[in-house]
Amino acid sequence: MKTELKKIRLIDHEIGSYCPEDIHDFYVAAEALIGVADQDGADIFAFEVSTLGWFASNRMKGPTFARHWMFMDHYDPQALEAFVRRIITDAEGDTWDEVAKKLARYMFWEFEDYLRIEG
Repeated sequence: MKTELKKIRLIDHEIGSYCPEDIHDFYVAAEALIGVADQDGADIFAFEVSTLGWFASNRMKGPTFARHWMFMDHYDPQALEAFVRRIITDAEGDTWDEVAKKLARYMFWEFEDYLRIEG
């Protein structure tokens, strides 16, 4: 199944104009809208983006996990998008559900914890 990145958006910022005060010490929440290529519609995959320094200063109170988090050495919107595109390319599957579950290893899929009832 061929999937594609439809859009990346930052929460509370425009990706095209956002520039943190310090590109080497920043945090921003983001969403990737990903769907089947050449079809309308997309699911939302949310993730956090920061430098390791910001994370250590603001989220480390001891041992911790960092699921759904992307670390960058500095803010670079082109590198952010390229990395997300690479994850999408690597997440192969025969169905959308298979692909989405693989993407959910990296980003929080909006339907990740939904109970599916078949009948």
